[in-house]
Amino acid sequence: MYGVRAVANDLEVRLPGMPRSDDDIARAIAHVLEWNVSIPPDRVKARVQAGIVTLEGQVDHDFQRREVERMVRNVRGVVNVVNLVSVRPPVSPARVEEEIEQELKRVAEIDARHIKVEVSDHTARLYGNVHSLNELRAAASAAAAAPGVAQVETHLVVTP
Repeated sequence: MYGVRAVANDLEVRLPGMPRSDDDIARAIAHVLEWNVSIPPDRVKARVQAGIVTLEGQVDHDFQRREVERMVRNVRGVVNVVNLVSVRPPVSPARVEEEIEQELKRVAEIDARHIKVEVSDHTARLYGNVHSLNELRAAASAAAAAPGVAQVETHLVVTP
């Protein structure tokens, strides 16, 4: 009848050229972090074990957390990245809402009068109407750039 089968997955990734040691990878990552001006100094640490990089630390913006991971993935010898970097919590949701609303007013392609902003649990939620997909994207980008925002939910309706 039917027997139980087990499958062993002993897959190993080997990159062409000379293999890099974990110390060499860690030095390369330290240089990459040092030279990137969008990442504040000494805010992110990297540990390397068997080519797997674990990132830890705290940054002010979600784009910084994503940028660190993107940079590290491009270092030769990196097999995988575990991103444990967190986004620093905002001072208060009301202040973050105010900052987002001010940014929406500054962005020329957004009619901010028709957008309501709510912030809680590191998530900015945008409600209202916009005139185009470009305006929707610009509003989402403005909200994502606010300090402490880790996620943006757009509940905006495009009404030309």
